[in-house]
Amino acid sequence: MIRRIDLYVLRRVAIPFGITVLIAALLLLLERMLRLFNFVVNENGPADVVWQMLAHLVPHYLGLALPVGAFLGILLAFRSLSLSSELDALFAAGAGLPRLIAPLLVVATLLGAADVWLVGYLQPYSRYAYRQLDFELRSGALGASIRVGEFVPLAENLLLRVGATREGGRELDEIFLRRETAQGEEITATAKRGGFFATDDDQTILLRLYDGRLVEFDPEYRTPRVLSFRSQDIVVDLPRIETFRRRGGEELELTLGELAAAIDDPATPPDDRRRFLGNFHWRLLHILTFLVLPFVAAPLGIANKRTAAAGNIVAGLALLIVYNELSEAAERQVALAGASPYFTIWPLYSLLLALGVVLFVSAAYRPGRGVAGLIDRVAEGLLRPLRRLVADIREAVVR
Repeated sequence: MIRRIDLYVLRRVAIPFGITVLIAALLLLLERMLRLFNFVVNENGPADVVWQMLAHLVPHYLGLALPVGAFLGILLAFRSLSLSSELDALFAAGAGLPRLIAPLLVVATLLGAADVWLVGYLQPYSRYAYRQLDFELRSGALGASIRVGEFVPLAENLLLRVGATREGGRELDEIFLRRETAQGEEITATAKRGGFFATDDDQTILLRLYDGRLVEFDPEYRTPRVLSFRSQDIVVDLPRIETFRRRGGEELELTLGELAAAIDDPATPPDDRRRFLGNFHWRLLHILTFLVLPFVAAPLGIANKRTAAAGNIVAGLALLIVYNELSEAAERQVALAGASPYFTIWPLYSLLLALGVVLFVSAAYRPGRGVAGLIDRVAEGLLRPLRRLVADIREAVVR
């Protein structure tokens, strides 16, 4: 019987949790995908790098979506149980709120452990990989594609225009090329077709032209020299590309262990130590927040069945957003102003924990809905004018 109750509660929580995490992550990725496509097109890079960059962003967005999913999953599950009177039946059978919340604490502990791996280790490596792709794309190390119909500076003193491409860009048609040398010579070539070929040297590529004409302008000659060719090879010197920096240029690229070691290292500059300290405590806060969410979300999910009002949902989401913004502001205070994390970050966690204890105790051991009911009434009072405004607008549109 006890096992069935646990599984039933977990099953009711799992569905809204999974849907919320999936929708939140997809929306965030979709918004970033549009910006990445614009960025890659502007940098004239290959389109497939967008998917690689999005893959490296998944851990970051999961870190944002998991707390929201856990909070809404618990809140909506208890709201559904409350509105269907199943919660009343469970209470009458002796399964009170402490009993129902027990399996959720186990799940919250597992999510916190997963978050240790996510924000502590996976996110730093994925962020570094994303930054590396961004650097290579900006520097041209990924191999910029040739824009058809435009004059493209392919290398130093080399201008290229291609009328059309085939075979995914491997074959070029209607080619125009102009090159200037250090001796003042100017070479202009046109060709019906051509293509790029690799060489043994990574810093050079071979542009092979077919069926064209080459004109050489030399200051030492009165008239330019003209050459018609069936095949002509032109060596293109690629610009030397700097290598990307090592991982650890930002505090977000360091794992939890590396952050702790850097904080304790006497050689760490004071400015860096403050940034490392703020981010280290913020990550710990993010991990431990999962343990508090069931105590806040479950009482807020107990609905008023007479009105079925959704004020607690709005209040809960607002609380989560404000908590996230304040935690990031507290981290900045530590990093920039040198404030102690024990007076900025952890008091915020203590307030959330105290709110969770008050909500849980009032809902579990006192008659009525306690503090959660008060929050519901306040939220409803704030939302009522907005509902009236929407109703008036809808009525005016219908008329």
